[in-house]
Amino acid sequence: MSHDSPYRRVILLGASNLVRSLSTVVETVRLIWQEPVEIMAAIGHGRSYGQNSQVLGRKISGIFPCALWQDLQNRPPLPTAALVTDIGNDLLYDVPVERLIAWVDGSLDRLTAVGADTILTQLPMSSVRNVSEARYRLFRTLLFPKSSLSLTQVKRLAMDLNARLVATAERRKIPAIPVSDAWYGFDPIHLKRSIARTAWPAILSAWRSDVVPIGVPRASLRRWIYLHHLAPYERSVFGLERHCEQPSGILDDGTTISFY
Repeated sequence: MSHDSPYRRVILLGASNLVRSLSTVVETVRLIWQEPVEIMAAIGHGRSYGQNSQVLGRKISGIFPCALWQDLQNRPPLPTAALVTDIGNDLLYDVPVERLIAWVDGSLDRLTAVGADTILTQLPMSSVRNVSEARYRLFRTLLFPKSSLSLTQVKRLAMDLNARLVATAERRKIPAIPVSDAWYGFDPIHLKRSIARTAWPAILSAWRSDVVPIGVPRASLRRWIYLHHLAPYERSVFGLERHCEQPSGILDDGTTISFY
C-alpha cells in the first residue's frame, strides 16, 4: 500500500497523560490537520524533563537530553506544531523548580529553532489544591515511592512552578493552556479516561484557532493496540539495552510515529 509523505510534523513532549491518551491524541492530531503528519513523541510513565527515571524496571531518559532532538536535526524541515505537557513529575523527584524550568526552557529553545508553533499546558492546580492528605499519600506511594515530600511542600512547589510556566509562556508569546477542574477525579494528576476524547481536542485546538471545532476523535481498539506496541528509539528494561530505528509505525493515511 502506498502512502503520501507527511506534510507536517507534530512533536509531543510529556509523560503518563500522553501515554494513557496516546491513541486519542494521535487521532486528534489527524483530525486537526486532515493530512499525513510526522509525529515525534518523547513520552513515558513517570517521564522526567531532564534526568533518567525508572518505572517497573524500565529506565527512560529525560526529555531534554533524549535522542529526539538529534533525530529532529537530521530530518528535513517541515511545518511543525508542538505540545509541552505533563510538567510536574520532577517535583516528586526532588528536582528544584529552577532546574525544571531550565529543562523546559531548553526544550522550548529547541522548538523555537525549528519554527514550531508550540503550546504548553498548565498544572492541574485546582486538583492539587483540593487533594486530601490521605489521597496524596496513596498516589505518592504508588507513583513516586521514593519521594518524602509533604503535601504542603508539593502544593507550594506546584504553585511556584505553574506561575513560572505561565510567565515563561508570556515571555515567549505561546499559549499556556489551563486545564479544567472537570477533567480530574479521584486521581489528582491524570485526566479521567471518560473525558480524554473531549479534553485533548480542547487543548490541541489551540494550534488551529482559525478552524471550526474539530469534534470528538473516533475511538479505535485496533489503533490503541498498534500504537502501544511500537518500540521507542532506545529503552532499557532491567539493564538490557535495546534500540529501534524510527519511525517505528505508520498509519493508514501515511502518518508516521516515532518514539524516543
